[in-house]
Amino acid sequence: MLQPVEIDPGRFCRDGQTWETRTEVSAFPRLALEFTQGELFCRVTGRTDARGGRSFRLAISGEVELTCQRCMGPMRHAVEIGRTLHLARNEAELERLDALPDSDAILVGETLNLVDLVEDEVLLSLPLAAMHAEGECPV
Repeated sequence: MLQPVEIDPGRFCRDGQTWETRTEVSAFPRLALEFTQGELFCRVTGRTDARGGRSFRLAISGEVELTCQRCMGPMRHAVEIGRTLHLARNEAELERLDALPDSDAILVGETLNLVDLVEDEVLLSLPLAAMHAEGECPV
């Protein structure tokens, strides 16, 4: 089981730090409740822009096994997440960043658990109802 990776988001971004792991989905505490098969590669890189704005660049890729809601059989699902998350220090900054076009922002405190962040992103990327393509369910 992956241990929490607690960071100071400000320092992580200011120093341009990177955290990465390649591991089975069963090593993630919450993903292990959803999946038993699959592997993910995860990279989180901290950035600071010229105006002091902080962000994370996320790259998550791999494959997980879901249950097809049509045939109830196993279904491989590719996970490909590449996005930038802007870090807001307060609610006003969160609203301002969210209002920008093509911008995603999260509210952060003094510490942040990167394992939780990766799990959130993977869970949000999954289809609401996983199904094989029409005609691809095994009979």
